[in-house]
Amino acid sequence: MTENNLLSVIIFAPLAGAVINWLIGGRLRNELFSGVIACGAIAVSAAVAFYLAFVAGGGALFIDKPILDHIWTWISVGGFRADFALGMDRLSGVYACFVTFVGFFIHVFATGYMKGDDGFYRFFAYLNLFMFAMLTLVLADNYLLMFVGWEGVGLCSYLLIGYYLKKNEAREAAKKAFVMNRIGDWGVLMAIFLTFTLTGSISFFDKTVGGEEVQSVFTWVLQNVTAAEPFTWGAIVAGGLTTIGVLLFIGATGKSAQIPLLTWLPDAMAGPTPVSALIHAATMVTAGVYLVVRSNVIYQLSPTAMWIIAIVGAATAIFAATIAIAQNDIKKVLAYSTVSQLGFMFLAAGVGAFVVAIFHVMTHAFFKALLFLGSGSVIHGMHHEQDMRKMGNLKKYMPITCVTMATGWLAIAGIPIFSGFFSKDEILYKTFAADKYFQNGAFPGNEFLWIVAVITAVLTAIYMTRMMIMTFWGDERWSEPPAVAGGLTHDSATHDEHADGHHDAHGDDNDEHHALPPNFKPHESPWVMTVPLIVLAFLSTVGGLVGIPYAMSSLVGIKDANAFEHVLEPVVADVETPAAVKARENAKAHSPEAVSTERWLALLSTVMAVFGIAVGFLLFRNNPLRKMPKILEQKWRLDEFYNGYIVDPLTNLSRKRLWQGFDLGFIDGAVNGIGSFVMALGNIVRGVQVGYVRTYAAFILLGALAVIGYFIYFGFKLL
Repeated sequence: MTENNLLSVIIFAPLAGAVINWLIGGRLRNELFSGVIACGAIAVSAAVAFYLAFVAGGGALFIDKPILDHIWTWISVGGFRADFALGMDRLSGVYACFVTFVGFFIHVFATGYMKGDDGFYRFFAYLNLFMFAMLTLVLADNYLLMFVGWEGVGLCSYLLIGYYLKKNEAREAAKKAFVMNRIGDWGVLMAIFLTFTLTGSISFFDKTVGGEEVQSVFTWVLQNVTAAEPFTWGAIVAGGLTTIGVLLFIGATGKSAQIPLLTWLPDAMAGPTPVSALIHAATMVTAGVYLVVRSNVIYQLSPTAMWIIAIVGAATAIFAATIAIAQNDIKKVLAYSTVSQLGFMFLAAGVGAFVVAIFHVMTHAFFKALLFLGSGSVIHGMHHEQDMRKMGNLKKYMPITCVTMATGWLAIAGIPIFSGFFSKDEILYKTFAADKYFQNGAFPGNEFLWIVAVITAVLTAIYMTRMMIMTFWGDERWSEPPAVAGGLTHDSATHDEHADGHHDAHGDDNDEHHALPPNFKPHESPWVMTVPLIVLAFLSTVGGLVGIPYAMSSLVGIKDANAFEHVLEPVVADVETPAAVKARENAKAHSPEAVSTERWLALLSTVMAVFGIAVGFLLFRNNPLRKMPKILEQKWRLDEFYNGYIVDPLTNLSRKRLWQGFDLGFIDGAVNGIGSFVMALGNIVRGVQVGYVRTYAAFILLGALAVIGYFIYFGFKLL
């Protein structure tokens, strides 16, 4: 155990930035001040995170023991202990580095994107507050403090999605995100309660605090659970590790937008585009994956829970991909793409490839942040237009945005050597060969899941190609009549929230569309917006080289090039069940058969990615406004299904039965009825209060006679 108080700086620097921007920035109303404070706070966090991860004490990414920082003992009651303490091991170190690094460039981008906005200081205060919550989540050394960060990012997401207070769509989307996240949070809380009941601890790390030994949850499990729980439905409600795993995953479905709690994420695009890039692509939505991987000891002994995660992940991936292919709003395409990619990450975790899941989290943070910021640059240059049917040929006017977004497109499509290729290929291979690497032996249905994943990968290449063609290729459509540009008028199209370079006096409702001026020409974004694109494009291109699998690197004579896997290997616990031991042996063996299989699958994956891009060009190059199936445009009518069968019945039940029936009818009726009865009784009694002494004396006499009569009656009965 290594103590280092610098860990606190990582989380408290953004908090300080939020407070300064709120208290001082609100008074100064100076964009330079607010921007410098916000970006500076994240820069400090990033510098300290990288120092602790790579340098201090050997670097948290390379040493066996975590770096800890005990700030104070938060709760200590009986056997229950929860510290306000931070810990950086290899997993949280990776997260802290890419969250702060990508977050910094998104902050820089936002200083240009939000220029001229009346709530500039408020936006950056929220953004810094979100970073504080997110870093608390990943650096917490126990489940309860992690839950504080978990709730914090939910609150900040609500504030940022609903940033445009006068925009009804934003308010509704913020409320939807908040409610859906709370549904999932119920699962996390129940899991924490059950974890403490079973293990007597909620700590992630073994440590000594004030001479007291604190055992982690995972050490307890490894020492006391020697066999995996049965692979049955009954295990879900048995109250053991499987129950904990399923409850944690319920929370993950809410935070990471998986079936059935996925509809809030696309609606969250009502927030400013930098918010979409930071919260809904690179950081918060991957918290569910972090939770599952952090708890991998529990999952390795819960095959039922892992199987559920894999099934839900695969189903979400293909379901969201089919919707993305028919959307015309550039941010909605990326939103459904994010949901789909999150499904890939859970598929990897579900088949036991925990390191691969985190690898895809990191590469996804690079290329999806790039794509979202690129879409923001497009919207900025298009005078708030988000509808791709009104774009076209923007490569002529926005060359930097086009080239950088192209790297993100190739990365997510899975083209070698871009970052997404390596992580996605590993997911496909680990799914196909799950019987070899799954910690509980044979994995039922892994071939079917692999087919679903391959189809999803092809769909991904197609819809991303469609997005690029509609945006950057073809004819210029912004000046065409509505009938040509997809039959939409400017008033009916969706628009972004931002006033572009023309940031003249806009209020909080500056998301409304501003009519295109005569002879309008799109323009490239300023350098504060293009520099982050260039940096992220570089990472989207070469970021995957840190995780080249053995089957690929051995082709050129390098047998041990997967640095990312070696760094995170210790995060995955060595469960000593026979199946888990066998899975580890298979993973380390690199048998010729396995290497050959992975190479052929990688080749197939590449061919399918190229095939998807080719299909995209064939379908949309000459007809970018090709009509897509209505059911896909309507998102499988999922919102209608939710509203018709869940939201509306619950609303009616709440309004008519619980509020009007039970609350107003029974509760209020009972209280008001008692009050009315007492008032009526009081009115009757008040009639005898006439104010004459003789009347009161008569009542006293009658009372005395009644008492005397009582004693006389019962006195004679005793004789």
